[in-house]
Amino acid sequence: MKSDKKIIVVGSDDLAYHICFLSMITLQLKEVYLIPSSTQLDNKMVDLQYASKLFSMSELKIGNEKDYAAADILILTARETRLENEQESDYIRRNILLVRKIINQAMASGFNGLILVANELNDLFTYLVWKFSGLPKYKIFGIGTYIDTVYFQKLLSDTLEVSFCDIKGYIIGGRKPMHKTVAWSRSSIGGNSLLGLIMDPSTTISQESILEIEEKLSKQNQINEDGDLTVTTSTAVLKLVQFILTNEKAVVPLVHLMDIGEIKDIPLSIPVLLGENGIRQISGLNFSEMEQKELLTTAKEIRSQLDWIEQG
Repeated sequence: MKSDKKIIVVGSDDLAYHICFLSMITLQLKEVYLIPSSTQLDNKMVDLQYASKLFSMSELKIGNEKDYAAADILILTARETRLENEQESDYIRRNILLVRKIINQAMASGFNGLILVANELNDLFTYLVWKFSGLPKYKIFGIGTYIDTVYFQKLLSDTLEVSFCDIKGYIIGGRKPMHKTVAWSRSSIGGNSLLGLIMDPSTTISQESILEIEEKLSKQNQINEDGDLTVTTSTAVLKLVQFILTNEKAVVPLVHLMDIGEIKDIPLSIPVLLGENGIRQISGLNFSEMEQKELLTTAKEIRSQLDWIEQG
């Protein structure tokens, strides 16, 4: 039975097209809406519409501003393409204008659903969406370090020769490689602390294993910075949408507005509960002193950038 839930993907990039295609063939929805962030209806959009006619699956519709009103989830992939030799400040300013335009249109139509930011600037966009929309914080979140966390859990699974499903571990912090922190203190296997297992000579993980995993994470960060993760990101977005539609209340690391120390409303990625009503912070989730110090350093740097933005 198809769901009456309505999702809208906003963007004109390959990520938006992949998310639409995966949604059409996987999610039990009657319709999937795509609102292009550019005015031109290109061949890829037409191709997607043809594809939706070939099987009895969700129909893709090209939406407009009025369609925001009835949407349950807005997936935002749109962002400005960086120009050659463009200054960071100019690039950010153009993206601020883009976010404001999209969110103003959505809110003017009466949108009151969840907003999932899926582009590479998702921490900044999460903050801007909150500022421009007036929606409560629990309805706005970015993909954050979810993909990094899945890769980390895979490395732990391979090292320990344990099922991926029995691994718990998270990458937390910001989107930039230098802002990502491995939460070793919160990592566990089958309920056993990973750090405790390192001290057990009968296990297959050691301090050397930790160093190897960190090195692989560092290399993967560089690959992610330089490469195209369209397929990976679109698949991860689909998984998050499934968590919402099924109200699974899954624990996933997502960018959301949080307070850390005296710094308020910082877009950082730490584990939250994700369900049909949005996100809910997990009370009592503490990190080691070193991990908290790294989070605080990241928060201060992000706050500095946000201050610059708000000062115009």
